Amino acid sequence: MIRQAVLQYIHEERAVDRLTTLLADRKAVLLHGKQALEAARGYLPELPKIEFSGHCTDQQVERLAERCATYEVIVAVGGGSLIDTAKQVAVKQNRPLIVIPTLVSNCAPWTPLSVMYDQQGQYVRFDTIPVVIEALLLDHRILANSPYDYFVAGLVDTLAKWYEARALSGTSADDPVVESALRMAEHCKALILRTPISPEQFKAYPSSIQHLVETVIPLAGSVGGFGDEATRGAIGHGVHNALSPFPSTKTILHGSKVGYGLLVQELLLGETQSYEELQHYLRDNQQPTTSTELGLTEAERENLAERIGQEPLCQLIETDLSPRTMLATLMKNDQQAVRSR
Repeated sequence: MIRQAVLQYIHEERAVDRLTTLLADRKAVLLHGKQALEAARGYLPELPKIEFSGHCTDQQVERLAERCATYEVIVAVGGGSLIDTAKQVAVKQNRPLIVIPTLVSNCAPWTPLSVMYDQQGQYVRFDTIPVVIEALLLDHRILANSPYDYFVAGLVDTLAKWYEARALSGTSADDPVVESALRMAEHCKALILRTPISPEQFKAYPSSIQHLVETVIPLAGSVGGFGDEATRGAIGHGVHNALSPFPSTKTILHGSKVGYGLLVQELLLGETQSYEELQHYLRDNQQPTTSTELGLTEAERENLAERIGQEPLCQLIETDLSPRTMLATLMKNDQQAVRSR
């Protein structure tokens, strides 16, 4: 099955200037995060506003769906949690959705998926939804001034497309659609690993950075859209989900936790070369690579080892996920990271 969600994709310097024309006098509401509105306020037309905060939860979706019921189109301005929530609201109300990301942190603006959490921020599930995003607007002015650490975490989350797809489906596939997804995921990885980045480059927003932004959002989103279950999350994202209850990880970005999960995955599967290239990239870009850097205590590390084996995404890979093996893998990764410095 091929799933794509975006009808119009516009990535240009003044992309948001097109919004008034796209709305075409329809009654619209702006669903936004507080910081997101500040980032985009100077470029947006005047519209009724509803503020979002917290996580993408079933309760949030119900509340916001009621408040959006009288509008003809929803405009979502913000990051991944806001956009995932807006997609669910759009489906419930059968309304078109226009998305304006204010962060380069994941592929949520492209995908027909919503990652659902409980009200404490613990991962619950992801929903595949029949949403069609009428337009996705990537505005240079907004994104170039967005937080650099989110951009780096988004690149790491995009690296997962290759490592997890390969773990699920191997390096190639007979199915031409899955093969296309694998090659796209491999291209994403190659582009990310060979392109130098820095806060200064990101703010300047040259073509090399624009290409990386497109790698994080439409290209990464298309990998799962074409490959579906054959190229979606595996142990990397499973470890991320297993980390969600631990208080010290609450402030660590999604992609950064996925990066740690990828190290665990590659070490567990014996992918030495991939493990080393990934560890090198994460270290060079100040990403956490050990349980200590995630703030976990020894007891929490043991708990994490148990939780990883219970994660459905981890169970997609045929390997030993016993608590004993997982704890040994977590400890080995910590030791490898120390030795490689």
